Amino acid sequence: MRIRHGLAVLAAAVGMTLGAVVPAQADACPSGLFCLYYNSNIQGANANYNWSDSDLAGDTFMPLSGAGAGEPVKNNAASAKNYQVNAYVRVYYNSGYSGPYDQFSPGQSKNLVNTRNENASLYFWL
Repeated sequence: MRIRHGLAVLAAAVGMTLGAVVPAQADACPSGLFCLYYNSNIQGANANYNWSDSDLAGDTFMPLSGAGAGEPVKNNAASAKNYQVNAYVRVYYNSGYSGPYDQFSPGQSKNLVNTRNENASLYFWL
């Protein structure tokens, strides 16, 4: 019984500590990266990439970064921002860089149109 009570107190303390953490800003995409966002208009949680990814399965939106934090990236992104200086990026509908895509020039940000909530891979090129 004492162990259960101790665990309950520990869980409550951890919960209170986590609740005190200040969430990161929604637009916390570092320079030089490409970021997918959970919501439209570069809002909500983001996932950062510095090179191509043929299958976004297993990737998650960063914790503590807004709506969608901790959710899977695959088929859940609504907008993106390309902080790459020289690279172009395509977000593809299918894994393996196939199907319809949305293309981003260096420095461009926009809502996904062809791959909104149906994004499975992304490809970088110079």
